[in-house]
Amino acid sequence: MKHKTLSLLLAAALAASLAGCAFSTPASVGRIGDIEIPAGIYLLTQYNDYSTAASAAALEDGQTTGDVAAVLAAEATGTIGDEEVTATGREYLARLTLRDLEYYAAVETAFAAMGGTLSEDDLATIASSADSLWTSNGDVYAANGIGKESLTSYLTTARKATALLELKYGDDGQTPAADAEYESYIEDSCLYVDSIEFPIFDYSTYTLADADQKADIQAIAEDCAAALNDEAIPLTAADLVTALATPIAAEYLPQAMEVMGVEFDTGDAGYYVSSYLLRDTDLATYDTDDGGNTLRDAVDAADGDWTVVDLTTSIVVARKADAFKGGTLAELKEQYGLLSALKGEELQNELYAQGAALPHSLDEGAMNTYKAANIKRSV
Repeated sequence: MKHKTLSLLLAAALAASLAGCAFSTPASVGRIGDIEIPAGIYLLTQYNDYSTAASAAALEDGQTTGDVAAVLAAEATGTIGDEEVTATGREYLARLTLRDLEYYAAVETAFAAMGGTLSEDDLATIASSADSLWTSNGDVYAANGIGKESLTSYLTTARKATALLELKYGDDGQTPAADAEYESYIEDSCLYVDSIEFPIFDYSTYTLADADQKADIQAIAEDCAAALNDEAIPLTAADLVTALATPIAAEYLPQAMEVMGVEFDTGDAGYYVSSYLLRDTDLATYDTDDGGNTLRDAVDAADGDWTVVDLTTSIVVARKADAFKGGTLAELKEQYGLLSALKGEELQNELYAQGAALPHSLDEGAMNTYKAANIKRSV
């Protein structure tokens, strides 16, 4: 009886001593290099990377990517960096999270080392993006222990990564990309086309043309292509091509729209005529299973003539044009974000490597406090 009384007294004393203490979770999970990793950044990175891990997980029938416990226990297979990885979902997610935290630290380190600054416009854009994301997902972020301040910080680092591209490879950067690099990229990896779009999707009713309608529109597009070839519009500046091609488009587009049961104002024809550069990533949309490319193959085969190409959700009358007649290199660089296309992946790989090489002083106990099993996908 005395032992039981003593135990109760000790328990009461311990409870009294703890009553005045405030328990708190770690404010950070340690450092990578000289960059502290705030808990909110860790949680947001882990939350974002969960989707990738979930898509790589071999789930059983009845399990979904929203089932966190199932995803973490499943075998996940995919590519992380340039390495093929097979691991449990938990390990796979941990590797993804670490790699992205290394990238975060590398961006912050490089941006500071290069004396980078963000403009007022940058900061306004970041704040607007944070407001938008918080409005749509704030409840879920909050349920995962992620505050709006952490979200803003995360977006700020992402903007710094974009700024690093200019700081390093821009015209006034540390090692500017040469004009010859841009020219080779445009000639070897891009496609510049003059195009008239014939929609085969009715956005007012959300219906795709049936087989007969599509065949009729195809025939009208063929007539349009023949008329354009008869006109022999020169390969010239984009605005001049539009001016010369629009009257012909205005003759045939109403016929195609009528097939879809849509009234068409001929004054709107110019909106369907354009000249534009397709970067390699844009062109990939039209890659075929046999290694071809629907759009490139068609315009190449036409050898400068206008030709009809079925792009599934539209039929276009298009021809291959000269990008440097469509605009100057400076105009093309700005309009199509060619610096990002040319050097973006290279810089990203550099930053991942730099982050992995930084000394790691991460707190396993703190990271375990914010373990992946606590992730909530909805509230």
